[in-house]
Amino acid sequence: MSKRLIAGMALMTTVLVGTGGVISSVSAQDSATPTMAGQAMQNTPHPAHIHAGTCDALGDVVFPLTDVGADNSMATPMATPSLAMSSTPEAGTTQQSTTTVDAALDDIISGGHAINVHESADRIDVYIACGDITGEATGGMLTVELQELNSSGFTGQAMLTDNGDGTTTVEIHLMHGESNMATPAA
Repeated sequence: MSKRLIAGMALMTTVLVGTGGVISSVSAQDSATPTMAGQAMQNTPHPAHIHAGTCDALGDVVFPLTDVGADNSMATPMATPSLAMSSTPEAGTTQQSTTTVDAALDDIISGGHAINVHESADRIDVYIACGDITGEATGGMLTVELQELNSSGFTGQAMLTDNGDGTTTVEIHLMHGESNMATPAA
């Protein structure tokens, strides 16, 4: 099996089983709270980006990513999706997106970046999940925990895979509802 297929299977197993640890701490950058009702918010595409900075102090967008979830997840014109999948977003269901960005994984890790997911294009200022891109890649891969922001009910993971050609594939798996992955105790 290819390294990418094995990594994807391992990530999905982790998403389905849940995790007990947290890679980074996250705090809300926007005091606004999600206003869309549960199912409507789950069915809306969620713009995602790699930002400069950390979840505690997000900077400018460095790399736009394919929108997460909903049937039109490939509609983000700024991203170059290599594969985009979505599923009916019921409680505990994973919404996904995959994007290839024009940067090596080591450059993304060493550059001080965070992955941030927004409520919708109309409410881009409301953040629903975020994770700092930190740590060391193992076998050309790094997993980033995406923690809930603004009581959105969304958590998840991002798997960053160095493609060996100066590009990195970013796979986002976002969950909503009671079956979310473990979140840190207060």
